[in-house]
Amino acid sequence: MKPFKQENKKRRILKKMYLGEFAMLGFDVSCKTNITDFERYDVFVDEFIDYIDSLGLCFGGGGLELFEGFICAAKRYQNVSEEQKAQVVAWLEAREEVSAVEASELVDANYF
Repeated sequence: MKPFKQENKKRRILKKMYLGEFAMLGFDVSCKTNITDFERYDVFVDEFIDYIDSLGLCFGGGGLELFEGFICAAKRYQNVSEEQKAQVVAWLEAREEVSAVEASELVDANYF
């Protein structure tokens, strides 16, 4: 996608386009799991979503053996912090179902 010029835009336009100070940062996360049945998958996803909610984040994605998606802040105009990202990665790494975790750098959730 072609990057937007921000210098010639007024603050209200930047806000409407989620640019500059109004950008919402999030990150991609993926992990390999050894989950093969849907009952264990449902428990894992429910616990993961509960944890994500407790951090004030939201998640879009899924998958059985390769669980992946995007995590961003639940509130408008807020960013995921490096600390929150580290907490999510640590939570996933501590799970017995997960064998490997990868997380991207923080990127603009609206224009990645």
